[in-house]
Amino acid sequence: MHTTLEGAAPAPAAALWNPDAAANWSLLFTPAFGAYLHMRNWQALGEPALAASARRWWYASLALLGLNLFASALAARLDTEPGVMRVVGALFFLAWYFLSARRQSQALRARPGYPRKAWDQAVLAALLAALAYWGACGGLILAFLALT
Repeated sequence: MHTTLEGAAPAPAAALWNPDAAANWSLLFTPAFGAYLHMRNWQALGEPALAASARRWWYASLALLGLNLFASALAARLDTEPGVMRVVGALFFLAWYFLSARRQSQALRARPGYPRKAWDQAVLAALLAALAYWGACGGLILAFLALT
């Protein structure tokens, strides 16, 4: 805990999402989910440089999702399988985990008992984002197929 003003009561520690759980949820919701939550954790911990790094991973994750969206639609149009995107996605996940996510897990292991944020809103937002993404993917596939 730290003191905000001279003589004031110590400020409570910021509540954080468990970074290991965020990485595990990212297996389902993509590294975009975990990178965003890790960014928010770094911000709450007062680590702007690490938050900026996590933000770059989040942006890269979103870019990869956009690329996958178009690759899936193009593959449907060409009646092929976009297998390369699965490999790229898996490699990206591993790179994100070992180059970014693991660092936050290690940092928070040194802070046992930190206040934890609840997962209900984060997981609900991820589910809604996943539904929107798959809806956009389906719509784009239909649009690409209509080009014939």
